[in-house]
Amino acid sequence: MALFLAALALAPSCAREDAPSPAARNTVVLNAEIYTLADARPWAEALAFSADGVLLAVGSEAEVRAAAGPGSLPIDAGGRFLLPGFQDTHVHIPEAGLNASLCYLRPRRSLREYSRRLAQCAAEQPEEEWVRAAGASLYDLRDSVESPLEALDRAVPDRPALVIDDLGHAVWTNSSGLAAAGIRHDDPDPQGGVLHRRVPSGKLSGLLLEDAQQLVRNAAAAPDEEVYRGLLRALARLARHGITSVSDAGGFWAQRHPEAWKKALAEGTLTVRAANALYLYPALDAPTQLAELEQRFDDRSDWLRFDTIKIYVDGILDLGTAALLEPYTVPPDERFPNGFRYFEHEQLKAYVSALHALGYRMNFHVVGDAAVRQALDALEAIATDARGIAERRHRLTHLYLVDPADRKRFAELGVLADLQHGPIAIDPRYHEDLREILGPRASELLPTGALMASGAEVVLSSDWDADPLSPFGSIQRSVLRSSNAVPSIASAIEAVTLGAARALGHDDRTGSLEPGKLADFVVLDQNLLEIDVETIRDTKVLATFVGGRAVYVADALTSQIALE
Repeated sequence: MALFLAALALAPSCAREDAPSPAARNTVVLNAEIYTLADARPWAEALAFSADGVLLAVGSEAEVRAAAGPGSLPIDAGGRFLLPGFQDTHVHIPEAGLNASLCYLRPRRSLREYSRRLAQCAAEQPEEEWVRAAGASLYDLRDSVESPLEALDRAVPDRPALVIDDLGHAVWTNSSGLAAAGIRHDDPDPQGGVLHRRVPSGKLSGLLLEDAQQLVRNAAAAPDEEVYRGLLRALARLARHGITSVSDAGGFWAQRHPEAWKKALAEGTLTVRAANALYLYPALDAPTQLAELEQRFDDRSDWLRFDTIKIYVDGILDLGTAALLEPYTVPPDERFPNGFRYFEHEQLKAYVSALHALGYRMNFHVVGDAAVRQALDALEAIATDARGIAERRHRLTHLYLVDPADRKRFAELGVLADLQHGPIAIDPRYHEDLREILGPRASELLPTGALMASGAEVVLSSDWDADPLSPFGSIQRSVLRSSNAVPSIASAIEAVTLGAARALGHDDRTGSLEPGKLADFVVLDQNLLEIDVETIRDTKVLATFVGGRAVYVADALTSQIALE
């Protein structure tokens, strides 16, 4: 039986809050295997939604036909598996789209290989003001015999250059790039960042770690139209993976990324619901930044909100910038034996209190156990506030190391734990590599199962484009871990649907398939709850609907369903 019986005429605009036209019809999806994630009725065989994308009924075929009324447009799902659309609570969307268009450098290459490739990149970008590339493993260059700055000056002698690392925590630039960013050789490290220097000369190496990289990223910011094109490329990827809601975790308002999102909403090209973050710059004047963020707060739309703040508390383990309660066994940087903090304790508490009062929810980047504790302490400081914190659903993300004493605090404070199970992050070989700098702590990374056992509410996200985007891979890896696994496939599915919707603050409208909620759902080629767990990653998305609008249809179905 064909999956879809007739072509659907779908509205070209994503702004489905407008009233439907007089000719608009309800739609019924029949002959489906629907996993609703609704407690009252977890399974159904049909659903109906209105012309403005609201679910009218979810249940038996008879119930759904009666609710939809005569003249409804039918879709025969051919027995396929439907479930709520996937929601990604931590993803770097404009950046992913932009990076895909940059000159690509393979990870783990030598300085000589990178220099040769960057000279080619410059030749491939003859008209560009900046030579831009991405993908390099920059932490490997810190101890190179030759200065990375001098090597890049030779490779790109006539223009500034920006090389973005493969982890999002460092950039590499040349002398022209330093000058364009206003960085002088005698400048001190900015708050939250490191201007890496050569030993023993003390000269700048051209590598900028943590927030120091924003000085160069801001100077080399892509033009607005290029950011918009990158956003559209990334949105197409999201739709193909069945993702219907996101929180963009970059939020670089100094690079005008929010403006690209606003343009997509205005032009009807937005294909996900976005509860986006805005970046908190540690080196900016606090009153000025808070005034800016007060103006930018916006929670009025079902389609696009700026209601979250991205707060880096520390860096990453590989660079030795993750903040630890006990020193690194072998510190990657001797200046930071316990890692690196973006904010002092009282400063972070003051920011969190002020931002909470403005209405924001926090998304803390925390990798080390000291950073986890610092973020929880900042939230605990406002826990007695009459506004409360549990209903705001603040979250801590990454969580590579969590002290056992802090695990129960997530449930006590009503704070969500947001983890990513990327292929490298959960690979025992990676943990063994980190044993050199962490010692036995390397066997305790990403304590997902322990957090869940302590009562913490856990959600799973991708951290794309640092890690793969597919929610199927995330589900499979989360339940197949040799330790700290998610206990069941059903739990993992909830962590990327209804649980993620709770984290984003719109579980009253999305995350499960129930009457009155929005028609955000995906059609898959296999039932995730019945197949061998090792084949989950092979699942194919056949169609993605957001607000009743098909934003992706697999090639085999394009003759059967209209796609705007």
